[in-house]
Amino acid sequence: MKTRHLLLIFAGMLMASHTVAANTIYVTPYIGYTFSSSIKDDNGVNIEPENDPHYAISIETDLDKGRVGLFVSHQPTDYETFSNSGSFTYVHFQSSLRFDTFERFDTFVGASIGTTIIDADWSDQDLVFSGGFLGGVEYKFTPHFSLLLEGRWLANLMESDTTTVCNLPEGNQTCNIKVNSEWLTQFQTNLGFTYAF
Repeated sequence: MKTRHLLLIFAGMLMASHTVAANTIYVTPYIGYTFSSSIKDDNGVNIEPENDPHYAISIETDLDKGRVGLFVSHQPTDYETFSNSGSFTYVHFQSSLRFDTFERFDTFVGASIGTTIIDADWSDQDLVFSGGFLGGVEYKFTPHFSLLLEGRWLANLMESDTTTVCNLPEGNQTCNIKVNSEWLTQFQTNLGFTYAF
């Protein structure tokens, strides 16, 4: 991942933590699994990221009946069609509404918007617009510690007007990729542990 992308993520986390310094802060590390759709380029080449594990973190604070904050997720991945591996890194601002469903259980629904940092030889874009929806359930062990299960649907706008040279796995063949206004979607299942302070 390029240094400027790491600086972007770090700056976003600093801004989020500074803004919410007076409120309760919720830090949630996640592990999960990503299921990916596929898209075709203008030449009919199928671009299909493999289903792979990912890890993520969110930093949130209370706002009215919900929470707002920053979500960062990183998924190293291989591709069905191409020989080189790559990754998707989501950097999203998110908000959610929370409901006291049972004594120790909260449910929540929300949305997120931001950018995806793409490391792939088939894309000439490092950053693409992305957004998503989320929902899940949280079990509170204590006021400061809880277990969280959630699902996320994420969509990436893959728009390219230039041709990228890529490598095919058979015999070091090369190909030309040109994607024009297509959406690449992914679905995440996440298990997280939230610490509130």
